[in-house]
Amino acid sequence: MKFGGAGLADGPAVRRACELVAAEAAAEPVVVVSAHEGVTRALEKCAQRAASGRVELEEVRLRHKGLLRQLRLDSELLDRLLGELGQVLRGVAQRGHIQPGELDFVLSMGERLSARVVAASLRATGVAATPVDAFDLGLTTDSCHGHARPLPGVEASLRRSLEEVPGTPVVTGFLAADGGGNLTTLGRNGSDLTAALVAQALGATRLVFWKTVPGLLEADPELVPEARIVDELSMAEAEALAFHGASVLHPATLEPLHAGQTELQLRDVGCPELPGTRIERRAPGKAPLAIAGHRELVGFRVEGEGASAHLFALMHAHHVRPRLLRVTARGVVVHCPPSPGFELLRRELSECGELLPTSSSVVLVGGGGSGFAHAALERLLEAGIVPRHADLESGGLWQLFLLDPAQRPEATRRLHALLREVTARRRSRSST
Repeated sequence: MKFGGAGLADGPAVRRACELVAAEAAAEPVVVVSAHEGVTRALEKCAQRAASGRVELEEVRLRHKGLLRQLRLDSELLDRLLGELGQVLRGVAQRGHIQPGELDFVLSMGERLSARVVAASLRATGVAATPVDAFDLGLTTDSCHGHARPLPGVEASLRRSLEEVPGTPVVTGFLAADGGGNLTTLGRNGSDLTAALVAQALGATRLVFWKTVPGLLEADPELVPEARIVDELSMAEAEALAFHGASVLHPATLEPLHAGQTELQLRDVGCPELPGTRIERRAPGKAPLAIAGHRELVGFRVEGEGASAHLFALMHAHHVRPRLLRVTARGVVVHCPPSPGFELLRRELSECGELLPTSSSVVLVGGGGSGFAHAALERLLEAGIVPRHADLESGGLWQLFLLDPAQRPEATRRLHALLREVTARRRSRSST
């Protein structure tokens, strides 16, 4: 059972999560938690201020002290961790800059504090629970601070360690350690990846992501308020949506689950009676399913003999995973979400490369073949939206349109309307 930060936002939310865990006590659940809502942002600000010479920890301290009061827990429960955080921030302030490993340490405190709060709250309700830092379970990664990836074979260590934890383990999401014991973090929504690794290690029958949304939606509700819940989808479709920008899942979340039989669900922590979205082990469907996309993609073109090989080597070294890669008459073009790794890549290739205008992507995920792909392109052109590039993957799992960022909202709405029309026609045919 994995609980996101919004589902642990305050005392009542933590109690609600604990009630869900207690209801599953007979199934011996393992719990994975994110930081309480807003805490990671507050820790980022603490790190930035420390790098400029100021140690300001009160926002984080008061937030957690308030949670302890709401839950009627020991007011000194978190003092040791808060003291460690203050000590690191003072060291940063003295030097005037923060190292990547120190930033990971600061950001990891959100999950470490959250695990202690949730475990103590469970114990207060009569459920034996133990907070556990994921690195103490043997979750080992590479040394890419901020975007670390698990090393092969961590499942055995996780399984052995979890079997020794008394009561219900409450595991920190998002954080790990490299082979040298240095703390690392897994990037945006990394707690989902932690939960998937734990589920795979234990051979869990079910993995439930408890979110504050009713499930995976057909499109970004900020752009398409009428977007509906996707009741079920395949693993491949879910991976495509995550990779292309759907924020509900970490892009790497599903990778550890391919080998097992774990049932995966996205559920609403505020309405646990709703079924949410199921992610199933089956072939992808034959119709469009949902729309994802990135608000911002940075592009770079490299030219010259040997430049493309150098580009691929640097992408591997800096953990850059392009959302679109294509070969043109002028060289190789990559488009990626902004990241420190991309900035390093761009600097190292500045003599043989060119930074391209920032773009957005709108991606239709699901089957439908070339006929639907071209219908989607026509729908955009009818609205005066001319893509900078279209990757239509005839008969494939997705179709990607690269756009001027200002056109992304209207393009999303137009393609969602087409998706709903296709879905309505399919339902009409099946009913007759």
